[in-house]
Amino acid sequence: MTFFDTNVLIYFTINQDEAKFDTAEKMLYKAIEEDTFFISPMVLSEYIFVLGKYKLIQKHKDKVCLFSKYVNGAIDNKLIMEAYEVCEQIDFCKNINDVIHLKIAEAYCQRLVTFDTDFKKLQKYTKLEIKIL
Repeated sequence: MTFFDTNVLIYFTINQDEAKFDTAEKMLYKAIEEDTFFISPMVLSEYIFVLGKYKLIQKHKDKVCLFSKYVNGAIDNKLIMEAYEVCEQIDFCKNINDVIHLKIAEAYCQRLVTFDTDFKKLQKYTKLEIKIL
């Protein structure tokens, strides 16, 4: 399974950069086709938040419904505390959501895909493959 970070869904939905849109589109469709597409409840929540911020909820309701079919995993206290321990250790708690994404991906997936270069800082704290696009 491949965990998709929120920003990949956003670049797929809001074409701000043609190259990133193309990359996101190819990766998403391939993962859906191969049945390896994975997002967490937190990713869907962040995705809806961004669409709401830009007043695009109604325009992209179809994508929200599509992505909701691929939500898996759970965010529990144990996972939050594991993320907290990592972020505290490396002074990265301003990015706690990224560490939570990492911990969810570790539990359910073989790799994590993102456009966020902040994940470089997390690579040495996991055995999970992190692909920064």
